[in-house]
Amino acid sequence: MLFHSPEPNESSVPFYVGDEHGRQRLREVAVGRWHNHITDRFKQHAEWTHGPISATRAQSHIQLPHELANIADPSSVSLILFASDKETRQVLDKLDSQFPRAAKLGIVGSQTPFLNGRDYTLLGPHIHTGGVVGVAFSTHVCMPWVMHTGLESISDVLKIERCKGNVVLELEQGDATHSLIAALRKQRMDGDARVDSRLFARVTSAQGDESRVFQVTGGNPAKGGIALDTLRDLSPGQGIQFMMQSESEHRVTSTSHNPRVCFGVSSEHGFTCPEATTQMFGGATEGGFSYGTPQPRATQTNCGSVFTGSTECAVPGSSVLLDLD
Repeated sequence: MLFHSPEPNESSVPFYVGDEHGRQRLREVAVGRWHNHITDRFKQHAEWTHGPISATRAQSHIQLPHELANIADPSSVSLILFASDKETRQVLDKLDSQFPRAAKLGIVGSQTPFLNGRDYTLLGPHIHTGGVVGVAFSTHVCMPWVMHTGLESISDVLKIERCKGNVVLELEQGDATHSLIAALRKQRMDGDARVDSRLFARVTSAQGDESRVFQVTGGNPAKGGIALDTLRDLSPGQGIQFMMQSESEHRVTSTSHNPRVCFGVSSEHGFTCPEATTQMFGGATEGGFSYGTPQPRATQTNCGSVFTGSTECAVPGSSVLLDLD
């Protein structure tokens, strides 16, 4: 749900992006698998280059709605706030390309089929069952920042030697699956008897100045690879650190006198937003959120790196915050 009533003299543009704008449903394609020209059922929606490639390499045909496309000065947009279904990747790429200097902040809505028969219920100028509804603002904002609370590391940072798309194949200590199994065994030997089905991985850039956290969605001991929950591509030389949910409660507090936006990822234990100003807007769902920081120029989204452009996050207990000046 997203409803906006503009203040006097406020410059804001509401918009909606859906399948009719050329959006592909990439998350209906199993993450970690690769496509060919013959069997790809999404061939009519995307053009694939020669050879096996990941979904991140598809050429997007998405067209922004006229409300956004007709903005005379894209650099005047400083914040894009939105609510969406889970298919946000290509919309984020297009927004990064069109509005590189804008911060992006969005939340994935909860599904509502048992409430009203709709997959999602997104309220903008109209009611939509999917897509992205949002508002583009021309107002000064601070940089968004992300916190991953309730996670603890179970391994050292290991260098990625070989990978393909979102699949880690080989680390400096051997294949990725057995490195993860070794970390779990050490955790058990240290007296940790938790039975936790969800594992996570913090990926750091080769320079060590950036990081992202993703859920581990699968692994193959025979082939040695593990898949991460991202539609972006990993690269050799990046670091990876395996993590689990912590039993102890971690609460990070942050105060501000400015109005603040906070989106979070709920878990089976619920969600507690970091302490903040009384002028708060936001919410939390199990679907997660998306965020992007302002860039000096348009990002080269076709490179598909996990550190390029806006990011999706569905790690339980995580939150993204943004202060409005």
